[in-house]
Amino acid sequence: MDSIPIHTQILMVVGKIVLTLFYGTLGTFSAVLLLIYNGPSKFFRRVERATPPAQAMDPIYGKHDMIKLKASCFSSTNMTHKSTSDQPLMLFVHGFPECWYTWRYQMKFFSKNYRVVAFDLRGYGLSSKPANVKDYKIDLLAGDIADLVEALGYKSCILVAHDWGALIAWVVPMLYPNLIDKLIILNAPHPGAYRDSLSLKQLRKSWYMFFYQVPFMPELLFQSNDLALFKQIFCTKPMGLINTNNMTSDDLEVFKYTFSQKGTPTAAINYYRAFFRHPRDDLEKKINVPVLIIWGCKDGALGEELADASKIYCSDVCLKKIQNASHWVQQDAPDEVNRYIEAYLNEKSALKRTTNE
Repeated sequence: MDSIPIHTQILMVVGKIVLTLFYGTLGTFSAVLLLIYNGPSKFFRRVERATPPAQAMDPIYGKHDMIKLKASCFSSTNMTHKSTSDQPLMLFVHGFPECWYTWRYQMKFFSKNYRVVAFDLRGYGLSSKPANVKDYKIDLLAGDIADLVEALGYKSCILVAHDWGALIAWVVPMLYPNLIDKLIILNAPHPGAYRDSLSLKQLRKSWYMFFYQVPFMPELLFQSNDLALFKQIFCTKPMGLINTNNMTSDDLEVFKYTFSQKGTPTAAINYYRAFFRHPRDDLEKKINVPVLIIWGCKDGALGEELADASKIYCSDVCLKKIQNASHWVQQDAPDEVNRYIEAYLNEKSALKRTTNE
């Protein structure tokens, strides 16, 4: 962090500690209240999910496979049947707390023209789960993307990413400048834009990042009452989908299956812990590949201003806003998202404009 004055660095560290203590205490208190309210039998209830739900095994999503990577041992992937190795690679990267299935609407739509691959990030579902927090540093996660592209037999790809996956995706062209043909970001700001636009309002929205620094308690709360939190996250305000018909109980089961795999909750939360404990000082670089940003404006976690702020970190950028969509924009408004991506990929170069839908 050489570009930041030392006194600012100290204030940032102190601020992180104070907010972690505050939200850690608040989250722990909430967990205790939930335990008292629900009772131990309900709070600690877990349902064993030995096999994937039928919804995830639909042949329309293609072949499920395990691919060995250099750093994380293996990654669980889904590749659509229609896709072939002579088509351009379109790689989808999910966020938290999701899995490859978050891209179900896009996989079906784009498989006619691309080799569509959606995978579970390290630590998720059946993918490898390194034990240490440092194993989830952002540069290692970006390295997994590079390894996967190579393992699939390609030198570059179209990278489509959301939430935590999009944070990783922002870093990929910084570390691997020749790997990305076009970068498509959904509801996640450039790291530099997040810092530039940080406000008290955004800090309140980002409370969970500080709570996740606490050991054990976030996992316990997340898994309580058989992962009941998934319904709250995806189906109720302020985070839930606007179009709740796009998130059925069967869909929820796919995400619950992913997080019922041993070690997944801790691994997924370790992304946040590693980002705090092992920060990098070189994540404010300008992105020199064509970028499409799609933003659901009714995002309960990230303010719309972060989308606008991200534009200055891109040399060639197109921003599309979907007013009536949540943070889970690719699931909430799949037709609009697919239409924007398709139009963008069909352009010879990105059009530098901003559109509000």
